[in-house]
Order: sequence, then structure tokens, then C-alpha cells
Amino acid sequence: MRWTPVAAMTAAVVAALLTTASPATASDLRVYTAKPGTYTVQPTSTNGTPIFHDLGARITVPAGTTKYLSSKLIVSNATVVTETSHLVYCRQAGSTTLVDRLVSGQNVLAGTATTILTRGMITAPVSGDLTCSLEAIFIDHTATSGTQTIRVESTTYVEDVFGVLTASAQTYQPTRTRVDSGYYAAPVTFTAPAGVTSIQAIGDVNVTTCYGTRPETLCVGGRLTGNYAYVGTQLVVHQLNQDGSVCATTTNGALAGVTVTNTVHHFKINTWHTAVPVSTACSSRTFSASTRVTANAGAESIIVEANHQSLTALFVP
Repeated sequence: MRWTPVAAMTAAVVAALLTTASPATASDLRVYTAKPGTYTVQPTSTNGTPIFHDLGARITVPAGTTKYLSSKLIVSNATVVTETSHLVYCRQAGSTTLVDRLVSGQNVLAGTATTILTRGMITAPVSGDLTCSLEAIFIDHTATSGTQTIRVESTTYVEDVFGVLTASAQTYQPTRTRVDSGYYAAPVTFTAPAGVTSIQAIGDVNVTTCYGTRPETLCVGGRLTGNYAYVGTQLVVHQLNQDGSVCATTTNGALAGVTVTNTVHHFKINTWHTAVPVSTACSSRTFSASTRVTANAGAESIIVEANHQSLTALFVP
């Protein structure tokens, strides 16, 4: 079954339809869901018209400012494998038009507790504040008859991690890209302000496994067998010289692997670094960063999802 993540829809379509640990040690504001409990899962046949569930948690980003928002959707007790979209949707007062958003997607296994972390920088236009709401979509992945359900835990939240940021840069992955061996996703550049001695970095990718006898077009030519993909990720941050050459490199550690089964199929991988030093030995204060993504040759190829699902950001709180 081909699941089209809600992030792939246009803002107009979405508006028409609408009727693992954070690196932060503290937050300015954390708002827990006001609507925990059991939700009905949409039947498979209604996949083309998703139902958006407002989970009752909101944060405001003042006009002309940028905030780092981080959200955990914590679900359990799904009665079937459930296609789950975790959404932070940002709009101006009185409007259904999406101005910005953060998105994750994953198939949640039946009877398991699952946490999905969605985060990134949200910038409000100078014309007005943005209100960012926590929302979710739940669709049956199995075409099971009868009513199916999933539970949203009361520990689900959306968080303003640092308040208004001093400076930041963020890039979304521009295109859906198949990875057979290695790839660097969503490269971003950022110049550290004068006087700043360190910066922070996040690099998150939503990946989809390639499998089946009738794969989607992008997977044709990739590895389609094995029942899983083994995905490696590493956040790589370079400080550059004035001529663009690499002066210093900081990573979040060695390449780390995770198995993504074909049942889970879609999976968000989060990486971060809380203290990237700004070296005075380099001839510029400009940085470049991206998330290194690998697909093990003994397992399936993967797709790195685009737009608001995969991003890299550098910032100063």
C-alpha cells in the first residue's frame, strides 16, 4: 500500500480538508495535549480524505520572530497497524491557510507504545503572529473491517524550547530522493553572529523503505527485497574558511544504524548536536551542515522524504 504523507499535499488541499529525546535541557513553554484518550482510526478506503484531529495544544510565534518548536506524539493500544501523521500546523489568526508546518509520518504497530518526535524552526511573517497547533491523522494500514482505535497519551506535547531565537538557518529536503548507498540530506549554511562561541544543530530525516513487487516509481531500480532497511545517520557540521574550504568538522558521533521494517515502513530519525564550537582558527564564521544518510547494501533501498518532513537547522538560542 502506498501511503502519501499529508506533507505532500498542497496548502490549499490541506486547508480544504480541515473542518527520541530532545537536546534541550529546559524549555520556556511546554503545552500538553488537552485531548488525550482513544481515537477512531479511519478505514483504509478513506485514505484520500484524511481526518485531522486537533489535540488541543498550541504555541504562538510572535510576528517577525523564529522559535524552535519540538513536539512528541505518544500513542499506544492501536488495534491495527495505523498510518500516523504527527503534525505541527501554523496559521495566522482567523485563517485556515497554512503558513508553516512540521511533519512526521510512521506506521504505528498494533499494541505498542510509540513516541514520534517532530521539531524544527518556525518563523512568523512580519504581518502577524502564528498560532501553531498539534494535530494528528490516524488511518488503518491493514484494511481490517470494523471499528479500529488508537490511544493518544496525556504525555503528548508541543514545546517552545528556547523562546525567540537569536539567529537561525534551516533547510528542508528539496526533493524525495532514493538512497541506495549514501546521501547528504537537506544541506544548510549559517553564519554565527559575532561574539558567539558555539552554535546548536539538528538534522532530522523521514525515511520510507522500498519494497514489493509493484513499488512506487522512485523505488524502481533500487533494492526491493529483504523485508527491512538498515538506515545509518550522522549529523555533520563543517566550519568553513573564507574560500569555502572545510576548516573544522563536528559530528554528533559515529554513524548510527537503525532497522526500519516494511511494516513500520515510514520512520523519523532525529539527530542533534548541542555545542558546535566556533573556532577562531578558521577564517570565517560560516558553517554548513547536513545529515549523512546511508542504506545498507544487504537490505532495501530507502527514500528520504522531502519538504517539511526532513530538515537541517543551525541556530543560536
